[in-house]
Amino acid sequence: MFATKLSRLGTSSSRLFKHTPDITRSFSTKVPSEQALKDRADQNRVRFQQHDLMSDIMHAEDRRDGGNNQFAPRIRPDVELTRRDNFPFNEVQPKYDTPKSAIDRDGRLQPVAPKDRTVTLTAHVDGAKDTKAHSPFTSFSGVPVGVDGQATERKLVDNPDYGKHRIVHNPAQDAKGGDVFDQFDIQRDIRTSTQPGLDETAVNRSQPGKPVWQPEAHERKFLADVGVDPTKSSFTYRERAMMNSARDQEYLVRGTIHDFSLERPDDHGQLKHVSRDQFADLFDDAHKKTK
Repeated sequence: MFATKLSRLGTSSSRLFKHTPDITRSFSTKVPSEQALKDRADQNRVRFQQHDLMSDIMHAEDRRDGGNNQFAPRIRPDVELTRRDNFPFNEVQPKYDTPKSAIDRDGRLQPVAPKDRTVTLTAHVDGAKDTKAHSPFTSFSGVPVGVDGQATERKLVDNPDYGKHRIVHNPAQDAKGGDVFDQFDIQRDIRTSTQPGLDETAVNRSQPGKPVWQPEAHERKFLADVGVDPTKSSFTYRERAMMNSARDQEYLVRGTIHDFSLERPDDHGQLKHVSRDQFADLFDDAHKKTK
């Protein structure tokens, strides 16, 4: 009987937590005071500690299966995810020389190392170049999903600043796709990760002299949303990863992605659908330019 009650508790808690977004966004133009941001950070930090404690009690690696069945397959969320990329057919980001996901000549979106199982969610988000060189994950952005895998709202999360081309992927329509991890999964993994170096002071690894990393003004509210005091003088790599992932409403998809659409801007800057018949030629053109 106790086991039955415990299972029901896990289900109820799972549903409550999954329908209570970890990341709360404010669309007000009013800038919160430093004290308000500190208070928000404190409240969220306590809330997340409670979430993690319940998760540990229930051994709930997969909250979509009642909160205590870590061996059942994950539900494929029915949500439109977007990814922006200036070079969707290139396996290396030209400006930074960093390995990344890319569309191959056969029209599949391939991560750097589709079958790798050593790179964690946290390591991918942290973004060190040597880690990205064998990551099985592809990053997207999307709205939250509930315990049933359904999107909580029908809205396309899109950030053109990350690239001119847009890739749209709905995991529920990709039967051969890999596991999908949303903000609940990613944020908890970052908070609880024992990866070495995560709690060292974050620096800008790609800049000469490696100056101490500081958030932009608009990023401070996201630090508070993930339970970090945004008024501190410095931040850890763990805290930076939490903020980056929250800011982008990030999802991570592991493995090869078969079902997606590609859009690219026309001469007027409007996004237009790209036929899969063109993928092979676009792949060849992209690789000619980089030779």
